[in-house]
Amino acid sequence: MRTELEQVLAENGFPHSSRCLDQLCQYYQILVEWNKKINLTALIEPRDFIYKHICDSLFPGKFIALAASSLVDIGTGAGFPGLPLKIVYPEIKLTLVEAAAKKAAFLRHCCQELAVEADILWERAENLGQGPKRETFSLTVTRAVAGLSVICEYCLPLLALGGCCLAMKGPSGAEEAAAAENAFRLLGGRVRQVHFYSLPPGDQRCLVVIDKISPTPSVYPRRPGMPAKKPL
Repeated sequence: MRTELEQVLAENGFPHSSRCLDQLCQYYQILVEWNKKINLTALIEPRDFIYKHICDSLFPGKFIALAASSLVDIGTGAGFPGLPLKIVYPEIKLTLVEAAAKKAAFLRHCCQELAVEADILWERAENLGQGPKRETFSLTVTRAVAGLSVICEYCLPLLALGGCCLAMKGPSGAEEAAAAENAFRLLGGRVRQVHFYSLPPGDQRCLVVIDKISPTPSVYPRRPGMPAKKPL
């Protein structure tokens, strides 16, 4: 797997030091072992891990300067995209947020085994956005979490002014962005750009970049469950 992983990273212009490759391969082994006990991902074959998890996770680095950013990954699950981004761009100050206790335990174990420095928060995004970390991050990122209006209610309250939300979406991301314009306005955000790209097997993806241009009103995020139940 290491040879194919190195080739894919090189062909797509991603950094791939020997240490980085070691960590990503070890990450895969830990993921496979823990996936026998808890449901982390249905995509567990080596090629799925390389293309649909690692490669996909790294594409934000092609469009956004990640160096020295304070990055929070909301609803990270098994660590995607935040953990691969941290491994490949180690200067990132990473926070991984996960509401499921067992997945948070996996993330703590994984970071310890990989010697990756990250804050692991077993927390709901709605509670985090009303706490001390409100408006403290320069970047938020999500992948396959929810619709864009819901994502922005999770993410924009956590961003400092001038920060941006990176929403990793499928090919319909531009249409989602257009439909969520009212939510962006209410929450203090504005779409900067939608970047379209293809994974090496040909799967279509896009990255919606939303700038934080004004403070988020204190009523947002609403209490846990409300953003998804009644999207803005």
